[in-house]
Amino acid sequence: MEAIKVTQSFPDQEKQKSAKERVLETYSDEIIIGLCAPIGSLKSDVKKALIEVLGEYKYDIQYIRLSEMYIDKYYKNGVTSIDGKSPGYVNLFNKIKGGDFLRSESKSKSILVELAIQDITLERQEFFQKEVGKIPDATDILSRRKCYIIDSLKNKEELSLLRSIYKELFYCISIFSPKHERHENLRQQFDLTDNEIKDIMDIDEFEVNSKGFGQDVRNTFVDADFFMRVSNAKKDYETEIKEKVKRYFKIIFESEIVTPFNHEKAMYAAKSAAGNSACLSRQVGASIMSNDGTILSKGWNDVPRAGGNLYNEDDQNDDGRCFSLNGYCRNDANKDFLSNEIISQIENIPQLKEVFEKVGVKKQALDLIRNSSKIRDLIEFSRSVHAEMHAIIIGSQICGDKIVGCKLFTTTYPCHNCARHIILAGIKEVYYIEPYTKSLCLDLHSDAITEDESDKSNKVKILVYDGVAPRRYLEFFSKSRSRKKDDGSKSSYGKDTIGPKVRMSLQALKTLEEQAIHSLKNLEFLNP
Repeated sequence: MEAIKVTQSFPDQEKQKSAKERVLETYSDEIIIGLCAPIGSLKSDVKKALIEVLGEYKYDIQYIRLSEMYIDKYYKNGVTSIDGKSPGYVNLFNKIKGGDFLRSESKSKSILVELAIQDITLERQEFFQKEVGKIPDATDILSRRKCYIIDSLKNKEELSLLRSIYKELFYCISIFSPKHERHENLRQQFDLTDNEIKDIMDIDEFEVNSKGFGQDVRNTFVDADFFMRVSNAKKDYETEIKEKVKRYFKIIFESEIVTPFNHEKAMYAAKSAAGNSACLSRQVGASIMSNDGTILSKGWNDVPRAGGNLYNEDDQNDDGRCFSLNGYCRNDANKDFLSNEIISQIENIPQLKEVFEKVGVKKQALDLIRNSSKIRDLIEFSRSVHAEMHAIIIGSQICGDKIVGCKLFTTTYPCHNCARHIILAGIKEVYYIEPYTKSLCLDLHSDAITEDESDKSNKVKILVYDGVAPRRYLEFFSKSRSRKKDDGSKSSYGKDTIGPKVRMSLQALKTLEEQAIHSLKNLEFLNP
């Protein structure tokens, strides 16, 4: 086999270094932070804390606000007024439609982040031109204490692109405030009416009339690395918000020993339990934690087996699991059957027979009933036990009444079927990551359930999870540096010199960034 030829030449002193040393010298201390938050969330104090804490680590910050830097710059079709709408609504409407326009025109859902990456690349090039007189190569890489904060991510493709380029250098922080507080924040900031607020919040959460190029904060938010629940009910900047941000940077830099809180262990237990599920629709996990932080039980969604508990991979005969039964979800099969049954009954009405005999009418009616009515949201026909039910039943079998007054952690907002079991079991608090729009929890059980963190009654609180995300739990809480010196004393690291726990070569970043922004030069609306 012919040896690979190395074209890069190195000075004599460089030749004495090991391959690993030469590679590590191309690494930088740069980090990238992306913010994701439903519109109206209380982000200002979080941004303030990020800037202050990064200052303690002697980091230079470049703040990139996607809407102001790119939508305002490139979207020229904005309207000055809309009949019956306030100026504040028109302002927000233009930003949303401007983002839709850029994504649609470029045929790229991640165009705004691509533009941000282009600016990051240009800024870095300008820095190196100033410091060393040229774009960096293997012999003159300069490590920089630089953080780029990108505000704010609106769809999963933007998040995915950032992760594919910056790998573990990228950290997504999802910020959430209760709906009623977001509502009031939008009213005060933009002077919107109630109907305008509802409209804007719905579009921001999941934009349905955008031909695939709209916003989808709901499904982007859930894939964060850190979650921050910011509420006026518990809003103390120094002890709540800033302390959370400080802790997250201690984890990112491993500047101090940080171990998980009990609630983070509980959500990680729920997430790991979800991996046991063979459900065709979604994997959900749950755990129940006592007041002293003990995990009493875990659960996941799967089909119950005779003799107790659920089917699993150890069962030699697992034909009862959903994926084994004709490879089709029983819940979907029954919804299809119910929809066809309704159509059969309707087309037998004498006055409607002629209408249904027209080409395409029956198919259109069936599609409306099956996919545009509440039939689509039915969950009654599934064979699986839900994760929360599984955790409650197993917990009751093992611990009896010890689960009364406990906290339940679930990867997905509980459905209305699980809600009644949660209330009955005496669970006092529920924490979730992923929303579940089919749930009728509050509609059916407003007397026993609340999403208001400040509620002083004995209702069950269902709240968005706050803490380190399960997706990077092991990475964040596994040590990569020595915690003690040779003499046995604890190691200490200065904030102004310590690098991030995870670093990456600037040469690799440069190549990946160039690939991401390659197509921008061909877009006419960017280069008139």
